[in-house]
Amino acid sequence: MEVSRTSLLIRRIGAYVIDYGAIILISLWLYSQEGLPFAGFELIFVYLFLYPLCEWLFKGRTPGKYVFGLVVINGAGGTPSFIQTFIRGLTRHIEAPLGIITIFIYSQSARCQRVGDMLSRTYVIPSKDLVELRETIQS
Repeated sequence: MEVSRTSLLIRRIGAYVIDYGAIILISLWLYSQEGLPFAGFELIFVYLFLYPLCEWLFKGRTPGKYVFGLVVINGAGGTPSFIQTFIRGLTRHIEAPLGIITIFIYSQSARCQRVGDMLSRTYVIPSKDLVELRETIQS
C-alpha cells in the first residue's frame, strides 16, 4: 500500500487538469445557452460546486480522480461528508493559483495532503489501496 509522493502528486495534478477541463467545457456550454436567465450565477455555481458535488455524490471521486485511479477518503477510510468535500472544494480555488507553494506544502506534509485535505481531515489515495485499507481497518 506504499505509493511514492511523486507518483501521487503527478496523478493528483493530472486529475485536477481533467476536472478543470470539465469545468471549462460545462461553463462554455452554459455560456452558449441563450435561455438561461442567470448565466453568470450558473457559471459561478459550476465553478464553486462541481468538485464538492462530484466528490460527495460519487463517493470521493471526480471524473479526473476516476481516470487516474484516485479516491478521497475521510479519516476512518469511508466516504467524505458533504462538509468535508465542500471545504476541499473551496480551498482548491485558493490553492490552485498558488501552484508551487501548494506543491511545497504537499511535499512537506506527513501524509501527502494539501491544506484543503488537512482542514477537511481527508486523504487522497489510489483506489486500489482503498480495498486493502478497509480490510486492514476491519481486521
